[in-house]
Amino acid sequence: MPTQRKSSSRAPSPVRLDLFLTVSRLVKRRSAARSLIDRGGVRLAGSPVKAGRKLAEGDELEITLGRRELRIRVLGFAGRGAAKAAARELYEVLEERLAEETPPGEDASPGEIGGPIDFLEGR
Repeated sequence: MPTQRKSSSRAPSPVRLDLFLTVSRLVKRRSAARSLIDRGGVRLAGSPVKAGRKLAEGDELEITLGRRELRIRVLGFAGRGAAKAAARELYEVLEERLAEETPPGEDASPGEIGGPIDFLEGR
């Protein structure tokens, strides 16, 4: 006799920060997300966070991608195979601006290949 699964109406389980950045397509690869996080490029409530930090809906992240600074609010979570349209619905951009100076350790100029996160230029 087959067992029936109970339908669950509970909220989605929290997701690791590095996985969220990848699934939401803010960063291309999970290893790049970890590198960004390890350098202090992602903050929650003004403090740097670790890659394994579990996010909750409503969390506000400050992300520094080269000269671009984003402040986003987490709206939801999705599996690894989320479509582009679904990925854009996982967060809301609250603020976006360009920094006056390039952060330390990021010597690549815009458009120059070889910077730590050069694939994000022009997004």
